Amino acid sequence: MIKDLAASRVDRRQSCRGPCVSPYAAVARPGPPSESAAGAPLLVLCSQPMKGRLAPLLALAALVVGALLVVPRLEVETDITHFLPEGDDPRMAEVARNVAASELNRTVSIVIDTDPPALAPAIARDLAARLEDNEDVAWVRSGPDSAIQEDFYSLYFPRRLGFAVEARTDDAALLERAQALKAQLALPTSPFTREIATQDPFLLFPEHLERLANELRGILRVEDGAFMTEDGGAVLFMASKRSPFDVDASRRLLASLDAANVPGLRGHGELSLSAIHRFAVRGEETTKADIMRVSIAGTLGVLFFLFVIFRSFRYLLVGHVPIAAGVASALIATYFVFDKIHGLTLAFGATLIGVTIDYVAHYLNHHVLSPDPAGAEATMRRIWPGLLLGGVTTIAGIAGLGGTGFPAIQEMAFFTSVGVFGALVATRWAMPPFLPDAPTPTRFHLALAERVSRALGALAARRRLLVAIPVFALLLIVGGLSRLSFLDDVRVLGAMPEDLLAADEAVRERVARVDAGRFVVAFGDDLEGALAVNDRVHQVLGDAIDDGLVARQRSLSSLLPSVETQRARQAVFTDDESLVARTEAAFADEGFVPGAFSAFAESIDAPYAPLTLEDIEGTAVAPMIAPFLLDVDGDAAVLTFVHGVTDPDALAARLGDVEGALWFDQGAYMGEAYRRFRTSVEVLLAVGLVLVFLLILGRYRSLRRALAAFLPAAGAGAATLGAVSLLGFPITLIHVVTLLLVLSMGVDYGVFMVESERYDEGPVPTVVSLLVACASTVLSFGALAMSDQPALRAMGLTTAIGVLLSLLFAPAAWLLLGRSGQLGSGPRASKP
Repeated sequence: MIKDLAASRVDRRQSCRGPCVSPYAAVARPGPPSESAAGAPLLVLCSQPMKGRLAPLLALAALVVGALLVVPRLEVETDITHFLPEGDDPRMAEVARNVAASELNRTVSIVIDTDPPALAPAIARDLAARLEDNEDVAWVRSGPDSAIQEDFYSLYFPRRLGFAVEARTDDAALLERAQALKAQLALPTSPFTREIATQDPFLLFPEHLERLANELRGILRVEDGAFMTEDGGAVLFMASKRSPFDVDASRRLLASLDAANVPGLRGHGELSLSAIHRFAVRGEETTKADIMRVSIAGTLGVLFFLFVIFRSFRYLLVGHVPIAAGVASALIATYFVFDKIHGLTLAFGATLIGVTIDYVAHYLNHHVLSPDPAGAEATMRRIWPGLLLGGVTTIAGIAGLGGTGFPAIQEMAFFTSVGVFGALVATRWAMPPFLPDAPTPTRFHLALAERVSRALGALAARRRLLVAIPVFALLLIVGGLSRLSFLDDVRVLGAMPEDLLAADEAVRERVARVDAGRFVVAFGDDLEGALAVNDRVHQVLGDAIDDGLVARQRSLSSLLPSVETQRARQAVFTDDESLVARTEAAFADEGFVPGAFSAFAESIDAPYAPLTLEDIEGTAVAPMIAPFLLDVDGDAAVLTFVHGVTDPDALAARLGDVEGALWFDQGAYMGEAYRRFRTSVEVLLAVGLVLVFLLILGRYRSLRRALAAFLPAAGAGAATLGAVSLLGFPITLIHVVTLLLVLSMGVDYGVFMVESERYDEGPVPTVVSLLVACASTVLSFGALAMSDQPALRAMGLTTAIGVLLSLLFAPAAWLLLGRSGQLGSGPRASKP
């Protein structure tokens, strides 16, 4: 075999005495000396005739102009809700999205700690006054509204009978009520009690206020008109007008909350925040820094490697045109279809488009090592069927992900499919006009081709070594998959800064003790229906608190029960015809003047007007209601927040008996939804592989050749999962999606190897092109290891392993299955 290869080569020492000539060219001839010079002027691109260049130049100029117009207008978002999957229950996904976009996520909790603590309320009020004029602030509260007491009285006192929870009216209960009123009148607060006692001798209104204070206010108290924590910190609540993932607005808002910008606080204390806005701003800064660092490092590595191979700035410039064209076309198309793009789509999609370096490397190596006598266009026509098949299979595999119920992956599939198509078109029609018809390979390039030729010959001659490659693959697959584990967690998509997490949790623990991401949703066709379900939820959670399953709840039921519930509570008093007389007697026994409570009798007989949301809107109570209300795809929904859940499964089982109620545990939901989504992606990848194999089989009409083209991708994908598992990493959604890139490049490598049988020069230029493409990809993705984002690090590791394995498997599969005849017996006619 080595002798056959040697017979088709010119002695290297002879071939390089003058200008270096490719020993693999069908017609060996010297090229212009400037092509091998490192300092070849770029103006040479414009110094040759314009024939055949005008159309691609105009097309590329249009892409550049379009990209320049679109990029400033294309909004880059970092909203993690973009990665929320649909799941089996569409209501769950809708709840997750609506909560993420609701006022809950736009609310900022601020704690001001001062020394001495007495300064905190005044500083909090001053900051609240300044924030009210901020264009990015929807509302701000540093203490109870001045009208809150008056509004509470006007809303709830006339309706106190409808808010009496589990009221008893038996004689013993009436006696207890009389004794309680007598005790209250002896307290310093007796003036307020005397004012309401004639109408409310049962003290139902104070009981309701106390219940609200215990359930809703929780651990905050009011001091000097300000909300205060148990340890003396002043508290402000505010909401941004825009989503926290509107990073520019969030950045402005956070700047206004910098302790250095708060008058009176400098030198006297500190300001702490709990706000998603901080995570959004940090995430954008980290993502941008990562993209810049990774792009620069990867690009410099690729440029250096390509320059070592070709020693020509022309090849570097022309070789990057397809990738640039692909990214530009993807950006333009995404702008018109989606209007915005997620940061990870941009990073991951642009990286996926980098698969087209295969096409560039394949064309450049064939044209430099074995140029067609008719020029660069003829070389392209000769290898175009293989490039087209590689591009079509890649697009088919990527486009299949668009069938998921995952908005981010659908966007990514669209972006990447358009980009690969644009890069493929640019490779075909924009590269040949700008390359020399008679290129000259560098010494390094020739030496690389010679070493590849020897390596192929050695592999072909040593059958045992050749068979050892698929055996190695099987061992890697079996060994790795036996240790396979999965991590289905949305947090793998972005790193959560530990410092921000700790600070955020500390503030939430001081301000509102609720379990983050855990709540109950009560659904209804309208608000009244949702409130009725919420009242039943309130009862179930009350029993769960008694049984130790939950520590506490924050429910709208105490502020706005359903009309049905209010009327049922009122009926306890109005339906008892003997109640007034028995009340008079019980209170007289405790020394109260008979007839003192005639106003109470009148209130029982008066028509009852249940409290509704319309009554509350526009009052100081309305802001207390807003966090509990949600619109879920046109249906009304009411939230109940919980804290201290000890057994989520048992609690979910109890709530399952309440029709219309939904227990939502965001962590569990996201884990299950991502598990289902990962499984669906795996199925789509499998279906895509079948489609790719059928396309390859249709092209070659030979099972042997089809397997030689297909198996490197399938084997590299499975072996990559095995290798990642053996390295101790659990498989995440990112690993699975990144396999798409591995499979795409693996198919390209396999197809190019089988296509090499059609070329006079044999497989050597093809394997050299695979080496160049692989090295470029590994350099690019190796830079991802520097990323602070777990998703990008996982992407880099998976791709680097997969592409290296594809490079190893593709020639081996061709030698074992696809080769017909000898490796390279010199010039021969191109096969049809």
